[in-house]
Amino acid sequence: MRKAVVALALTLITGGVAAAQQMPAEYKGVLDALSRQGDFKDGVLKVNIPRNDVKVTVAGVPTPTPFGFGGWIALTKGTGMDVMMGDLVLTQDEVNPVMSAVLAQGLDVTALHNHFFWDSPRMFYMHVHGHGAAADLATRIKPALDLIGKTAVRAEPATTITPTVAAGTLDTAKLAGIIGTVGEQNGQVYKITIGRPDLKLQEMGASINARMGLNTWAAFFGSDASAVVAGDLAMIDTEVTPVLKTLREHGIDVVAIHHHMTGTQPTVIFLHYWGQGPAETLAAAVRAAVDQTGPHRPSAPAAPTVLFVCEHGAAKSVIAAAHFNQIAKQRGLPYRAVARGTAPDAEIPAGVRKGLEAAGLELVIQKPAMVSRADAEAANRVITFEVALPGEVAIASKAATDWRAVPSVSADFAIASADIKRRVEALLDELAKK
Repeated sequence: MRKAVVALALTLITGGVAAAQQMPAEYKGVLDALSRQGDFKDGVLKVNIPRNDVKVTVAGVPTPTPFGFGGWIALTKGTGMDVMMGDLVLTQDEVNPVMSAVLAQGLDVTALHNHFFWDSPRMFYMHVHGHGAAADLATRIKPALDLIGKTAVRAEPATTITPTVAAGTLDTAKLAGIIGTVGEQNGQVYKITIGRPDLKLQEMGASINARMGLNTWAAFFGSDASAVVAGDLAMIDTEVTPVLKTLREHGIDVVAIHHHMTGTQPTVIFLHYWGQGPAETLAAAVRAAVDQTGPHRPSAPAAPTVLFVCEHGAAKSVIAAAHFNQIAKQRGLPYRAVARGTAPDAEIPAGVRKGLEAAGLELVIQKPAMVSRADAEAANRVITFEVALPGEVAIASKAATDWRAVPSVSADFAIASADIKRRVEALLDELAKK
C-alpha cells in the first residue's frame, strides 16, 4: 500500500512537471522579458500584473488584491501570429501615461472604465489589444507595464489640487470657429454639439440621431487664458485609435471608453475626455480629434502611396522617402512616400538632417513615428529595411518588399544614401510601367 501511495505521488509530481514543461519556449521568453509570473493553460499564456502595491478600500472596507485588483495580459496562438488581450488595473494618475505608452508602441486601447464605486484610491481598468509575434508583443507592452506602480497614489486628490480655473469670459465665436460648429451658452458653460449624420442608426424603425445621443460634444468653462474642457466623442471602431493618439498628443486626458448603445450597426463607441489650458489650445485639440472621425476624417491621399519602414524610423526610411518624393516629382509621377519605424527613435539624427539638406532633399517627417495599420492600409507598396512588421500591420500590408544589405547610415551617409537612391529609382521604374 505504501509503495502504491509513493508511486501515485511520483506520478502526480512528474505529471505536474510535464504540464509545466508544455509552456511554449516563446511564452517562457515573454515572462522573462516582462519579469512577471504567469501560467500556461488551455493554449493561453496568462501574465499576472497584481496591484499588491495599492491598498484599496471599497465603501470603507479594506479589500485584498484578489477581490478585483489583479491585472493581467494574455497571449494565445492565432493564424500566423499571436493575439494579445489584457486588462490593466491602474490608479487614476497612471491611466493616461500608461495609455500613451501603449499607443506609442502601436497597440490598441479598447476600453477604459471603473469596476467599483466608493473606492479609495480610485481605480480604473484599461483593456489593451494587439497582434504579432510573442516576443514583439512583450517588447511593445513592456514600457506601459513598467509605468505601473511608479506614480505616487493620491488617495484624496481633491484636497491636494489647488483650483486654477475660475469663471470668466470666453470668446465663444473663436471657439466655434476653431471647432467648426456653433455651440450654445448655458450659464457659465459653452457647449458645442456635433452630430454623426453619416451613421445611419435605427432601432425599432426609429432613427437614432444627435438628439437621441448619437453625437460628439465639448463643454468649455473658464476664461480665454485658463479654461477646462470636458466632452464625449462618438466613434466607430476604426476611429478609436486615431482619436486616442490625437487627444494624448495634444495633452488631453482620456477618462472613459465605453458603449452607450447595444445592438446597433455599426457599433458606436464613446470616449470621454478632460483637459485644462488656454481655451483656444483646448479647442484646437478637440478639433484635431473630431477631424479623425466620420466625414471629417482625412481620406486616403489621392496619389498612390509607398510606405518605407525601418526599425527606428529615423534614417533609412526617411532617406528613401525623401529620394522617392523628389524623383517622383522630377519624373511627373503621381506617387508620394511616407517613412515610419517599428521602434521609432525620439528624434531624427542631426547627421541625417544635414545629409538630406546637403543633397537638396526634403524631410518627409519631422519626428519618427510608429508604423500603424492605417499606414499599411493606405499604402500601395510597403518597403521594409530588414525589420518585421507588427502583426496587424503585416496583415494590412500590400505588396511588401524587404530591402536587405543597405549600408549603415551612421557609418557613411553618402554611401548609404546612394545605395538607397539606386533602389528607389528601380522601384519608380517598376511603378511607372503600371
